[in-house]
Amino acid sequence: MNEEQKLLNQIRAGDGDAFSHLVENLLSSAYRTAYLILGSRELAEDAVQIALEDCYLSIMRDVEIRHFKAWFYRLVYTRSIDVYRKQKRNQFTDIEGNPEAITRMKTESAQEKAVEKETRQEMLQLITDLKEEQRIPLLLFYYENLSVKEISLILNENNNTVKTRLARGRKKLGELMKKDRHFQLEEKSYGI
Repeated sequence: MNEEQKLLNQIRAGDGDAFSHLVENLLSSAYRTAYLILGSRELAEDAVQIALEDCYLSIMRDVEIRHFKAWFYRLVYTRSIDVYRKQKRNQFTDIEGNPEAITRMKTESAQEKAVEKETRQEMLQLITDLKEEQRIPLLLFYYENLSVKEISLILNENNNTVKTRLARGRKKLGELMKKDRHFQLEEKSYGI
């Protein structure tokens, strides 16, 4: 019996600390994944909280969990999508009532864009412009360092489907990078 299964059994037996030990190493990655999907700290925290609650309830209901890490990331992913859909339905029409919209409007200045392009954030921005089916595998592979197998378990897709989406996402990202003035300059100066 592996460590995850032991912790799952301890949780089912009523050990509250076992749940903390089981998820503590996954929380920062789960939060980043939710944040990259939702683009908001508050919404990402909500999605992770909902995922943690559902995770605990599933464990207590004796749901069979073979690969906890992949199963948990899949849960975070689906709860993030749920929160995204709910948020889209409830979007504010009044900008004054939405401080996040005001903040986003302010951060789109030319000066801040120039600084942002020097950071990893620029690459993330290009990735977020991709279709969801290409964006999510790229984020999980490069930013969460998950294997193709783990991503396929999270997304409930075939390994080859994930590999194809990664390849198409890389190709599209390359096209976006060629269109982006900043990356054109890097390509010329560094021979990338």
